[in-house]
Parts: sequence; structure tokens; C-alpha cells
Amino acid sequence: NNISDKGMQYLSKCEFLKNLTHLHLSNNSISDIGMEYFSECEFLKQLNMIRLDNNNISDKGMKYFSKCEFLKQLTWIRLDNNSISDKGVEYLSKCEFLKNLT
Repeated sequence: NNISDKGMQYLSKCEFLKNLTHLHLSNNSISDIGMEYFSECEFLKQLNMIRLDNNNISDKGMKYFSKCEFLKQLTWIRLDNNSISDKGVEYLSKCEFLKNLT
């Protein structure tokens, strides 16, 4: 795949995602800007699994992700092979929706 931040912008406005439960976005070109778009998507309330491994996401992207109000159903996340440091993990550790991860 070659989904970029522009693709994430389109996804964030797509109302057809309202019943989506799994989203696989591995091996793309998603950066922090794409994560900002993603965090603003109000149509992901049913999402319980997301793969974001092998992208260009850094701590800033994790800051956006951790503030997303719509991921309360999330139970599984994969973020390996990005540029996330201890700071990004700190953002995630303060995230309310993490309590549902299994």
C-alpha cells in the first residue's frame, strides 16, 4: 500500500466507516499529520482493532492518537516499526481508551 497523510485525511471524513471494527494500515506512508487527521475522525466509534505498524509515526503522532475521543472500543493496537520513543509511550500511557486493550 501507499496510503499517505492525504489518504488519512480522506478516511477521516468518510461516514461509511461508522460500522468498521478492524482497520489495517500497516506498511504505508502515514506520518504524524495523518495521525492528526485520524484523531479527528468521529466515524471510528466501533473500531476495536488497528494496525499502524511500518509507517512514519513519531511521538507527535502518538500525542494526537492518545487524545482521540472516538477510540473507546479499541482492544488491540499494533505500532511496531515506527519512530516512537519513550515520550510517545508516555502519551499512550495517559490515554483513557487503553484500559480496554487486551
